[in-house]
Amino acid sequence: MKLAVAIIHGIGTQPDERNDEGQHAFAQGLIAGLRQRLGVEADQVAFQSLYWASVLDNRQYDYLARLRDQPVRWRWLRRIVTLFLGDASGYRKVSQAYDTTYEEVHQCLRQGLQALRAKVDADTPLVVLAHSLGGHIFSNFAWDQQRINKAECCPLDPFLALETLCGLITFGCNIPLFTFACDPVVPIRFPGNCLPNALREQARWLNLYAPADPLGYPLRPLPSYAAVVAEDRAMPVGPWYARHTPLSHLGYWGDQRFQNYVAHHLRQLLAVC
Repeated sequence: MKLAVAIIHGIGTQPDERNDEGQHAFAQGLIAGLRQRLGVEADQVAFQSLYWASVLDNRQYDYLARLRDQPVRWRWLRRIVTLFLGDASGYRKVSQAYDTTYEEVHQCLRQGLQALRAKVDADTPLVVLAHSLGGHIFSNFAWDQQRINKAECCPLDPFLALETLCGLITFGCNIPLFTFACDPVVPIRFPGNCLPNALREQARWLNLYAPADPLGYPLRPLPSYAAVVAEDRAMPVGPWYARHTPLSHLGYWGDQRFQNYVAHHLRQLLAVC
């Protein structure tokens, strides 16, 4: 394999259902669409879904079940708020302990990357596709890993150390909402340190957001982010009846223009791998 692609979901419920390849349901349509667009070049790409929803879903469902006998109204709206905002509020570092939800979520990412690493070599270039809160989660995960890595040399396994990271595509990303408590705001280091020069020149952090998506934001206006994010692109996504509404937040996955955009970037990277 010449290229590895990891796909991370965002907020909301995600069933822990996998196909014969071990890909989770949330990523299956996107993987199929990218393979179709890449054609024969798809054989040079290893895909892997990174699933973390199970860490919080059971706790949220348990709480909702306890509300059944309570005199609360707008239950459908409370369910949405609990399952969506509950992810954002539940994923936070509350102590230095390694048994926190923050670390549990990161362990899910680590396990997914290990499964991807089993398909590729240690120096295989890595591209990460991250939706919604998944962009913030991966940013934290990479930040923590980069604090462990030595700045001037390649680790024994540069892939698992994220030092072969050559592509990051965030979509419906809400990283800005988590930066207001930080002063100064400092992004992750991008790209990885262990890439050949040709790949470093093609490495891009690309950020896409639907104009009507209330959870998708440009990143380059953040302090220092313009140095690492190559492009903020506004792209209406989803079916015609949803692309100009907040429902567009869920429309990226199956959108043809979005898939074409991602496949084009993957093809550019494959040309220099």
